[in-house]
Amino acid sequence: MNRKPGNWKLGTSFSLANPIDLKQAAESGIQCIELTWQPLDIFDPEVKMKCDEVVAAARRLGIDVWSLHIPFGTAWDPSSLDQDTLEQVVAKVRQLFRYAADWGIGTLVYHPSWEPVPPEERALRLKTSKQTLALLAQEAAASGLRLAAECLPRTCLGHSADEMEFLTDGNPELGICCDVNHLFKEKPQQFIEKLGGRIVTTHISDNDGTDEKHWMPGTGNLEWNEILNAFVAAGYQGPMMHEVRNPDPEAITVNWHHILDAISNP
Repeated sequence: MNRKPGNWKLGTSFSLANPIDLKQAAESGIQCIELTWQPLDIFDPEVKMKCDEVVAAARRLGIDVWSLHIPFGTAWDPSSLDQDTLEQVVAKVRQLFRYAADWGIGTLVYHPSWEPVPPEERALRLKTSKQTLALLAQEAAASGLRLAAECLPRTCLGHSADEMEFLTDGNPELGICCDVNHLFKEKPQQFIEKLGGRIVTTHISDNDGTDEKHWMPGTGNLEWNEILNAFVAAGYQGPMMHEVRNPDPEAITVNWHHILDAISNP
């Protein structure tokens, strides 16, 4: 079991719109990636073909394509109160399930909503998102996939441990992507302590304590010793998937080892 932080896979987001050098990533010690293509259209055959090429290239280099990030926005919102839009959302996510299965990618990360969410709609939007996520998570599981709802900031749904608990309660097929950079209703370590058993993947970066920044870990306000200890206590075994702005594989690897050294030698 990979209970020690140094044993967790080191990963980074890979954006087709702003790609990193996969060979450099492999040489730098990056072990896995999360595939994303926003704002490109995955249903454009050329974009799909480029994703095919990225997946194949990563595998040749020994990099695990751990997850893909389902697009976000109004047209992908599982909490939409417009029935026609919601049906289209579900149909598009189902198509991504087929892509993920073809690519051999086991985890799909999904935002529970878009924003802003008006206060007067929040309860109904939470109920709608919960129902949509439950349906899709069950269908994903039937295909050997794992859907993971991502905690989000500001007015988005899932902006606290309580809301994420509501969204996932009663649906064991639905996991959680813990984005430590998105948590402001409580500290990330408190979120992990409450929901750690449901966390199947991560987004790792730092912030200023006020809003998401996607800074390199250790350059903001987050308490990394406490965060990683919480993951250890929760029995987390997935990757540390960095989601930093303009990712540089070598810088991520060097920074991550500095974080681990600081924890080992406080």
